[in-house]
Amino acid sequence: MRKIQRNILHYFAALVLIADLFYSAQAQSNQDAIQKVEHGASVDDPSQFFTRIEIFNELQHFDKDYYLNQTIWRTNIKIGKRFTTRLDVPWVYNSKYSPEGFKHAGLGDISFRLLGYRILESPKSAVTASVEFSLNTAESPLLGTGKNLIIPLITYSRIFKAKKMILALTFQQVNSFSGDETRKQVNFSKFQTILVKTYTPKIWTVFITDWYADYENGGLSMNAKLRGGYGATKIFHFWGQGGVGVFGDFIGRYQWSIEIGTRFFILRKRN
Repeated sequence: MRKIQRNILHYFAALVLIADLFYSAQAQSNQDAIQKVEHGASVDDPSQFFTRIEIFNELQHFDKDYYLNQTIWRTNIKIGKRFTTRLDVPWVYNSKYSPEGFKHAGLGDISFRLLGYRILESPKSAVTASVEFSLNTAESPLLGTGKNLIIPLITYSRIFKAKKMILALTFQQVNSFSGDETRKQVNFSKFQTILVKTYTPKIWTVFITDWYADYENGGLSMNAKLRGGYGATKIFHFWGQGGVGVFGDFIGRYQWSIEIGTRFFILRKRN
């Protein structure tokens, strides 16, 4: 199993490197694709594609008195004007009680966006679609779903220039298709509302609501999050985020959460 995990990591590292080299070659003749929106807040609009690296850590505390801590390395690579890819590699710690022999820390489920595509775009709005996969690479049952997942995603966003705001809506359908046969099937929808408010080119906030409709266990659940972002430079950002579970008993509905992160833009002009 560990050999398979290493091979998967090597494969996706090679994929990211190839895509990055491809994008670097294209960048010389596509400078408009490097810096499309001036305000740093635009990176929190899911319909905007930017080549970047992000590292963030999120601590989630659950009602049953255990917590989950995830440190995620995320790489986004834009290819041309309409396409993007994404790779997430998580390191997870789960404090939940488990029988002896279960690892509480280690590699989680690696996920990747096979291809994101901007379907429609106007000066004020955009529609994008993509397909993502989450792989059963976790080193312990405590650290992942135990399933391979396919996740179609559709995003709509609109810019309100007068109020310096961006409103985005996303819909994901998450289904398992293979993996540990002893684990429950995964079948739920996730609907997000994202409101980005810009105060200055360097300071912005993001208010997010995550709605979950679980078709295996039934019921509707919701988390709410507030993020503050700061663009130290055009190529280097920081953010901090707090979240709270509003209602429901879905496995992804935490009691509260705290997240800190940073991102670095690749091939973006410093000035």
